Amino acid sequence: MHRFSRGIRRVRSVDPRRCLIGLLLSSLAVAIWAPSAQATFHLVSISEVYPGSAAHPDSSFLELEPYDKGQNLVGAHTIELFDASGNAIGSFTFPSDLPGEGENQQTMLVGDDGVAAAFGVTPDLVSSGFDIPAAGGAACWAGLDCVSWGDFSGTTTPDAGVPAAQAGIPDGMSLDRRITGGSCVNLLDESDDTNDSDGDFFEATPSPQSYATVPTPPACVAPPPTPATTIDSKPAGTTNSTTASFNFHASEVGAGFECRLDKGSYEDCDTGTIVYAGPLTEGSHSFRVRATNANGVGAPATYGWVVDLTAPVASFTAKPTNPSPGNSVTFRYTSTEGNSKFECRLSPLEASFATCNTQPKTYSNLADGDYEFILRAIDAAGNVQASPTIYKWTVDNSLLDTTPPETTITSKPSDPSTSPAASFTYASNESGSSFECKLDGGSFGGCPASGVSYSGLAEGGHTFQVRAIDAAKNVDPTPAGYSFSVVSSSAGASTPPSSGPPSGTKKAASPPNTTIAKAAVKLRDRTPTFRFSSNKPGASFQCKLDRGSFVRCRSPYTTKTLAFGSHTLTVRAVAGGATDPSPAKLNFKIVKKG
Repeated sequence: MHRFSRGIRRVRSVDPRRCLIGLLLSSLAVAIWAPSAQATFHLVSISEVYPGSAAHPDSSFLELEPYDKGQNLVGAHTIELFDASGNAIGSFTFPSDLPGEGENQQTMLVGDDGVAAAFGVTPDLVSSGFDIPAAGGAACWAGLDCVSWGDFSGTTTPDAGVPAAQAGIPDGMSLDRRITGGSCVNLLDESDDTNDSDGDFFEATPSPQSYATVPTPPACVAPPPTPATTIDSKPAGTTNSTTASFNFHASEVGAGFECRLDKGSYEDCDTGTIVYAGPLTEGSHSFRVRATNANGVGAPATYGWVVDLTAPVASFTAKPTNPSPGNSVTFRYTSTEGNSKFECRLSPLEASFATCNTQPKTYSNLADGDYEFILRAIDAAGNVQASPTIYKWTVDNSLLDTTPPETTITSKPSDPSTSPAASFTYASNESGSSFECKLDGGSFGGCPASGVSYSGLAEGGHTFQVRAIDAAKNVDPTPAGYSFSVVSSSAGASTPPSSGPPSGTKKAASPPNTTIAKAAVKLRDRTPTFRFSSNKPGASFQCKLDRGSFVRCRSPYTTKTLAFGSHTLTVRAVAGGATDPSPAKLNFKIVKKG
């Protein structure tokens, strides 16, 4: 059953002599004041919780108190009750707004149907099912404010912090909100709600008050000064120690102190030092200390930390095959706990553990034999893995790969090409190889295994080279190469034959001479590179291999992959329309690697 009781609206008398002025200024008053536009329900906190008593078990209530005017729009908004485990046990909704505009500090009362008989006050919302568990529970208002008490272990939204009344609310007592956090010690304000039930509420004699009582706001009383507390020393944020010690001081000499560990009760700790011998359980812990003086209790200083007693366990994410060559052996690893550090040793070469946080951990040039890589993790709390993680394997250097890969070019531009862009793809005879490329006189640099492209190439000859590097870091000593020329799109246009030199033509220029730079006559490189020059500055060149045709080329010139055996390179220069009539020739031989 729900019953809604309307409060009594207080009416202020009006001086008749001011009516005319009031009427004339009414429009201006609405424009500059308009209190109804501020009416809401947000600036309201839970101010008192009472679970009933043995003498009056049906007298439980919850009191709401606003800390500003116009907070009476509570219709359709709900108070929720929870048991000690956080399970919802009741939901109580205001059916409509409360009348008037609501004064600052004008409380609203929700309670069981025995409240009126026990206290002589009729709640604004009455429910026969409004049962508040004294041993432990929580209450929340409209998703804006929550309070918990006793052995409550659930969660609330918003957070209610550490429960008040750790042993439960005593029979005949209520939880009353502590009004100390604001600028007035006699008026509730927003700063009195710190989302910590233990600090925000204290045990008191119940004194319910409904919306029917319209308060006359008293003059603000400034709070007397209370000392602030600073924690000077404390445990590490994560530790494996089951004891904890704290040192602290107050802003006022001679202040007393009260300390609390986790959900326990406050106890005197006036020396400024407290030690908890424990043993503390594994998990999260909290410490609060507050200073006191003749004016009251100051705001607590708080600290939270974690006791971690569980050692981490390391595991390998990369390790050598068994057996494997010993030229380069690499390990990578991880831990069951984040932010772990690692120590390792290689048996039989290393007798003691050493830090190995930098990964990968690599050993080089290991001799043949049996080895053990021994690894242990250490977590942020300092717990050390008791039984190290071990990998056993055999080094057999006869398995060492010393054979370099062979590189081939699988696609390339035409020669000659009319495009200033060129794309190449290539391959290695060993899977997992990486590649290095260079164009013309540049240096070798890493290039994608999927291929490489160049743009903005100038007209003339160009040479591309690529070499593979296998997993054992062997580098192809004979890179694959390709030479080609970039020509203008009109360079290949045909010219009608002439019946003879036109009249008035000058005598043709003397033909150029061509020279091939000295080179070895026996080569193991199947794509050799040659250099040549001409006595005519700016001359272009044409090259041919063996019995092939002349093609445009430039120095240096890299051949295609050649067969083993004898070969002939012929180069002729072209300058001023004249071609070297006696091309330069070089005979050489490709021999197999010894």
